[in-house]
Amino acid sequence: MLDYDLNERGSVSLYEYLYQRIRDDILSGSIVAGEHLPSKRGLAQHLGISVITVEGAYDQLVAEGFVRSVPRRGYFANELPRAATVPRLKDAADRDAGSVVPGRAFVPVSDLPKTSLDGARLWQRALKTVLASESERELFAPAPAQGTARLRRAIAAHLRGSRGMDVDPEAIVIGAGAQLLDTMLVQLLGHAKTYAVEDPGYLRLTRIYQACGCEVCHIPLDAEGPDLRELEKSGADVLHLMPSHQFPTGRVTSIARRYALLGWASQRSSRYLIEDDFDCEFRLAGKPIPPLAAIDAPGCVIYTNTFSKSLSSALRLAYMVLPDRLMKRYRQELGFYASTVSSIDQIVLAHLLETGEYERHVRRVRKRARDARDALVAAIAQADLEGRVRLEGADAGLHAVLAIKTDLDEHDLLRVFGMPAGCVSALADHLWCAEHGVSDGLRRLVVQYLALEKELGGELAEILRTIL
Repeated sequence: MLDYDLNERGSVSLYEYLYQRIRDDILSGSIVAGEHLPSKRGLAQHLGISVITVEGAYDQLVAEGFVRSVPRRGYFANELPRAATVPRLKDAADRDAGSVVPGRAFVPVSDLPKTSLDGARLWQRALKTVLASESERELFAPAPAQGTARLRRAIAAHLRGSRGMDVDPEAIVIGAGAQLLDTMLVQLLGHAKTYAVEDPGYLRLTRIYQACGCEVCHIPLDAEGPDLRELEKSGADVLHLMPSHQFPTGRVTSIARRYALLGWASQRSSRYLIEDDFDCEFRLAGKPIPPLAAIDAPGCVIYTNTFSKSLSSALRLAYMVLPDRLMKRYRQELGFYASTVSSIDQIVLAHLLETGEYERHVRRVRKRARDARDALVAAIAQADLEGRVRLEGADAGLHAVLAIKTDLDEHDLLRVFGMPAGCVSALADHLWCAEHGVSDGLRRLVVQYLALEKELGGELAEILRTIL
């Protein structure tokens, strides 16, 4: 029986402390691969806590891939590859906590009117405040190539509080959108490298790399993430991936696969992983999935994120965190660039992060997405579609996949639904190579929660009931 002293948890919640202890025991080998964990009820009785607390900890461990759930048998520890590790932050707050300082993301579908409008209003208020209260000398001074020190400090504090990352502000580079940073990374890493992207995935990535004159290969996904054998066969030097919430499948890369990918990257000094953490703040259940960069002991992960999902795609504000060896090269080879984001915009964003306004906005957006998801799940249940329709990746972020058992193809379904643009798309439309699609006979549609009004969820479920 697992035996933990809950009095040592400090200010950490019971569920998070239990999750951390079991996770650390699996990483250290104290809980061996394949070991049967105590039942939820048994562990709850042993520790004197509620079953719901144990269930929350187990669910998070399953979501991150440390543990697997076997129906009618219980929970078992997964086998993890040997890999170097980095220390975890003991006091990292969860995503709902306020910023440490009173204080991304590709947008595959940009038609998010309510969120964009809310973000615009938030930005407008902050801009007025900053223009009225900040020094003109600071507002109109040219920003350094990496971005203003103030914004980089605010982002580092934000990453520590929301993602558990201990980031040096000097390792952060701010740019006008993810696409600009991607092209800058090609200049930094080299045009002669082969760049791998996930398939299905964000098709614009392929076009960006091709436009830079790079060779691009497409890596299929399996249940645990990017297919490692296909990656090794591809001859790729760089893999661009979305491990915490893959677009469009919604899959989360398992912890075992993450360590395996780090192992792949560390085999050669020329290999890198570009981690796109595009909607990391919007996991709808449990703790956020820790970023790959948080366990990157070899120093081969380039972490990228933007504020497009949370604020608006119209605000071209993105950033990347470079490993030490790349940061030195950036200063030597690309430090001549002028900052691509105005000083005023950088100060406004820093103000939102520092005051906690940004965190409060994120919580409002997350609640809206959760309400849309709950309405869709309830509508599917009411329409009695169990066994014929399932929602995949429902809790992982701002989109999910609707898997439907029907003879109609995905585009026929879209025509029947007649949903607003940006609300629902065919998963097949996000494939570069048709052979990388799932061949289980189900049709899959990508549903964007923030574009799906509550009433549209009921309408969609009713159409499905009629069709099926």
